[in-house]
Amino acid sequence: MRSFAFEVSLIAIMVLSALCVSLPTVKARDVVPINWTSPTAQILQSVYMVSADDGWAVGWNGAIIHWNGTDWSTVTSPTTQNLYDVFMVSASDGWAVGLGGTIIRWDGASWSNVTSPVTNILYGVFMLSANDGWAVGAAGTIIRWDGASWSNVTSPTTLGLFSVSMVSASDGWAVGVFGTIIRWTGTVWVPEFSTAILMPLVMTLSLVVVVITKTVLKKRKTPFSFSFR
Repeated sequence: MRSFAFEVSLIAIMVLSALCVSLPTVKARDVVPINWTSPTAQILQSVYMVSADDGWAVGWNGAIIHWNGTDWSTVTSPTTQNLYDVFMVSASDGWAVGLGGTIIRWDGASWSNVTSPVTNILYGVFMLSANDGWAVGAAGTIIRWDGASWSNVTSPTTLGLFSVSMVSASDGWAVGVFGTIIRWTGTVWVPEFSTAILMPLVMTLSLVVVVITKTVLKKRKTPFSFSFR
């Protein structure tokens, strides 16, 4: 008579066999790796993919690396300044910005420096087209590309701006420290007060009103005094 343990083992083997038959065969080429070897040890701040076979990442000390669909490789950089954001208009046109107002451009063959109107750190860049783009940075810095050069644009804030995104040539947003939000109307940037900023302001103003009201009421209740000499 077979033992109980033997019967249990036999049943287990049968179940596993059935499962193996029903499972699809996984081929080596179907296995997707979850990470890749990086060609740089620098801190990478931003990445932008043009397509599945074309992508860019930038980072500290001017680091620039490129994805060709198989591997990441280093690309010669025209700067040693930290780069904080990269945006590609196409495979042959792209921009990156960074420390000291650094602006560099990809022309399809190489990256080169572009004259910047500012020395403040630029943290974010967004291009609507080859002839229309924006960059934002420290101390509320906002600059715009018109297809020929970058120029300063009046900012409604002096707080640091870290990112910008444009819906169209007449509608865009930028955000920064302390909940700062500003919006492009097509002609001017205007502040959009966040709750973090608005609530303390409302509370402060309310307190001031209360103090002033109490002071006025107190003065009204004070009896007049007359002195006769």
